[in-house]
Amino acid sequence: MDTLETLTKDLERTRALDENTRQLVFTLSKIIDEEKTLQDVVDREGMTYTTTGDKGQTYIKSRPEYVELQRLRDKKRAYIAAIGLTKGETINPDFT
Repeated sequence: MDTLETLTKDLERTRALDENTRQLVFTLSKIIDEEKTLQDVVDREGMTYTTTGDKGQTYIKSRPEYVELQRLRDKKRAYIAAIGLTKGETINPDFT
């Protein structure tokens, strides 16, 4: 079962979803899918990488995927709040 279907079914167990909420749920499901993809990259590659500057200095930088993952998690919290999702309405930990 895909993320959108799972989240929709979880929410429909406790309330009717209007069209605006369905759109928010759709976007939230896409955020969650992207979050999983980015988390896989961070798990595999790490949160930082090392690079060498033009004068030979070494820099440790945050991996772009990690920065995007943090941004997505903030966005995810905003969508969860906009939907009014509570822990009791879903059994899937991806949605909390």
